[in-house]
Amino acid sequence: MGVDKKVIKLVPYNDALKRLASVFCNEAQKHEIVSVKDAFGRILAEDIFTNINVPENNISLVDGFALKHEDTSSASLERPVRLKVVGKLYPWSSPTDICISSGQACYVTCGAPIPEGANTVVKIENVISYDGEIGLKHKVKPWENICLAGEDIRAGTLIFRRGEFLRPQDIGVLAGLGIKKVKVFRKPRVAIISTGDEIFERSRRDPEIIANNYALIISGLISKIGGEPIISDIAPDDITEIKRKISDSLNKADIMVTIGGCSLGEKDFVPDAVNSLGKPGVILHGVMIKPGKVSGFGMINGKPIVMLPGLFASTLAGFYLIFVPTMCFYMGLSVDDLLPKLKAKIGQDKQADERPYHVFLPVSLRSSNEGLIAEPVMDGPASLSRFMKANGFILLPPRKGLKKEEFVTVTLFSNDELFRIMSA
Repeated sequence: MGVDKKVIKLVPYNDALKRLASVFCNEAQKHEIVSVKDAFGRILAEDIFTNINVPENNISLVDGFALKHEDTSSASLERPVRLKVVGKLYPWSSPTDICISSGQACYVTCGAPIPEGANTVVKIENVISYDGEIGLKHKVKPWENICLAGEDIRAGTLIFRRGEFLRPQDIGVLAGLGIKKVKVFRKPRVAIISTGDEIFERSRRDPEIIANNYALIISGLISKIGGEPIISDIAPDDITEIKRKISDSLNKADIMVTIGGCSLGEKDFVPDAVNSLGKPGVILHGVMIKPGKVSGFGMINGKPIVMLPGLFASTLAGFYLIFVPTMCFYMGLSVDDLLPKLKAKIGQDKQADERPYHVFLPVSLRSSNEGLIAEPVMDGPASLSRFMKANGFILLPPRKGLKKEEFVTVTLFSNDELFRIMSA
């Protein structure tokens, strides 16, 4: 009995991205308001401008004495200038609490406002202390040891852009500005469905074993780019079971991603399952990328589903080249917003591929005296250790080769890779 031959129509990668973008162009992005203290690791859904100067007032950068620099014009080793100390100011004080006149000084701690009338600060170790007075043996320049109002951040300055991940230091800045709540993108819930008789049978024989290790990897990567992963049970190569798993996921997730079952074999049922569950079904199946060409994308009743191949090199390529853009478009971001990019020199020649495919090339980054060097990681397509060595990837345009020491743009697998590169 013959088997119907499956066929996919390969689409150039840039055309695939345009199709993805067109699906989401009229979609309203989902936001939520969260407390600043709960915003670490979240993605901003709005630009944030300051409404105050930082610092709000001129402040002292040292412990010392605020005074008029003109009063020190005649100071010398032989004839120190003496000034009367008329008060003390602390970080919680107001600059109007004390007004300095000629011949006077005010003690200020680091971070304290500069009193009215003063225009310089002398470090405490550089004065002579008398009873109620200080002496200075040297002329002082204006505005020494003072941070001017707005010197750090001026009111009206754009400090964070829509689409930025909030880091601990960012949270500190927001809190310091008195901002209590921020608008962030709601974390998309992403259901991960692994398919395949081989991993289904393996998990059934030993329920305690983690058979779908690829799902764990994809889950971790999703969490790094702002998603909330949900790992579903493994589906065997049975269209009824695959449909059931996808249907269950429709009720609890915003986006679905399948691993395996989307190639051209007789048991690759995922595209058929997607087409049978709702309109429009499969929108894209087959992309001119290497590896990962059988990756696909569809919509089921308004919810996106990304189909990733089961061979790990292809799984990862499909994840970064199809799933990550899907996440970006879903949240209303640019396709380049979620992952950091670095410039580096390629460590060796790379021959051009003769076919008109974009090439996903994993690389390991290392520091050198000449900057970052990107070394291609060239193990087999099913090698997990290949990706343990890599920090990111280069996306080569069709028929593009590389010459050693040519500059390239490397997209990191996640923000964490920055720390690995710096500590290497």
